[in-house]
Amino acid sequence: MTLKRVGKKKGMLLHATQMNSIRIQLLKRVEAEETFGFITKEHRLLAGLPKEHVFDAAMIATRGKTPTFRITCVLSKRCVPAGDYQQTKGIRSEQRITTGKIMGFRKFDKVRYQGKEYFIKGRMFTGYAILMGMDGKKVDFETHSQV
Repeated sequence: MTLKRVGKKKGMLLHATQMNSIRIQLLKRVEAEETFGFITKEHRLLAGLPKEHVFDAAMIATRGKTPTFRITCVLSKRCVPAGDYQQTKGIRSEQRITTGKIMGFRKFDKVRYQGKEYFIKGRMFTGYAILMGMDGKKVDFETHSQV
C-alpha cells in the first residue's frame, strides 16, 4: 500500500482528526474489521477474563469467542531506568546523592537473597540495600529473618 504524496496541503490536522481520516482510508483498502472498546469489554466480561491489555487483544483476535490459552511459562518484563536521575537532595540541592556503586552494587542489580531473585531498589552508604521483586513490591526483611 502506498500513499500518494501529491495534493494540496490543507493545514495542520489534530492527531485525532488525522487518525480518523487514516482509519477510514485503511479500512477501505485493507480487508479488516473495525471494533470498539465497549464491544471488546462486553466480550471480555462474558468470557470472565480480567481487565488487562493481553486479554483485550485476545478477545479482539478471536472476535468474541472465548480463547484457549496454551502456555507453559510466563515471562514478565519490567522497565529498568538507564540510571539515577536525581543527583542531589536538600532544599537548595546542596547534598550530592551517590549514584555509582556502593559496596559493589548499583541500583537495579539482580541479587539472590534466601534462594529468590530480587532487584536492588535503593542503597544506603552503610551497605544495606532495599530489595524489590519483579512486581515492584519491597521485601520485608522481618519476615525473611533467619532463625
